[in-house]
Amino acid sequence: HCAAKAPHRTATARHDSRRRARDVIRDDLARVLRKYRRKDILLIAHSMGSIIAYDVLTQSVPDIRIHTLVTMGSPLGLPVVLKKILSEQRRKPQKNLTAQTPENIQETWYNFTDPQDKVASRYNLSGDYQENSRHVRAIDIIVHNDYAHEGKRNPHSVYGYLRTPEMARVIYNFLHHGHPKARIWLSDKINR
Repeated sequence: HCAAKAPHRTATARHDSRRRARDVIRDDLARVLRKYRRKDILLIAHSMGSIIAYDVLTQSVPDIRIHTLVTMGSPLGLPVVLKKILSEQRRKPQKNLTAQTPENIQETWYNFTDPQDKVASRYNLSGDYQENSRHVRAIDIIVHNDYAHEGKRNPHSVYGYLRTPEMARVIYNFLHHGHPKARIWLSDKINR
């Protein structure tokens, strides 16, 4: 009687599979951004996705203009994340040293955080990221993420962030930027 054993995965093999998954996700986002490079882009990133978005904007597609970036429940302010970003920017992490806002963000970077969201416990990104050459830096906005499942509140839920009034306003403003004021007035009138 002989039992077959599953091959033992080495630490290197596990690291390679994680690295490949990370690269696939980054490549997918970069591909989509390249596809729509001639459009105004509103990029919304939640949680770990905000780190991926930051990496893609600074390393993969620094030439693609992003009209507005929205980060929600973002760990970009955590010391371990900042240290990694600073090392990638070839800057030695020091006290009071800030990372760079991606140069390709053209208009605004909104950072939404619910104070109860543990993933985004260091949410003051405006103090952690220097403005870019267009004077864009994170605008930190405290929101109430009221998402609950089976009576238990989850202040980190992407659904809760997406349905905040603040997010609705950002999307509305993005969709209406560049439209004639009369059209915006009419749209507001109809919505009321």
